[in-house]
Amino acid sequence: MAHVDRKHSLLVWGYLLLLTLLEVGIVYIPGINPSLMIIGLTAMACVKAGLVCIYFMHLKWETSGLKWTILIPMLTPAVYAVVLVLEAAYRLIT
Repeated sequence: MAHVDRKHSLLVWGYLLLLTLLEVGIVYIPGINPSLMIIGLTAMACVKAGLVCIYFMHLKWETSGLKWTILIPMLTPAVYAVVLVLEAAYRLIT
């Protein structure tokens, strides 16, 4: 496993802080469409989760088998959520 230097960790931490500030700030934008706000918040949360997994859980330097072992269980609830939303939308229009 490669050694992670302090500069790199602080840079990733800075990105996480920036994304957190953007998440807090997006709520206070006047007149923003709630759907766009939810999409933005969800996207930023997914990016933050990815950064934490890749750099702080050191998955960047692991084998692809271990990466898939972590990725598949993380994606399963997301796929399930999309299916539920699509099913609810279908019921709404019919």
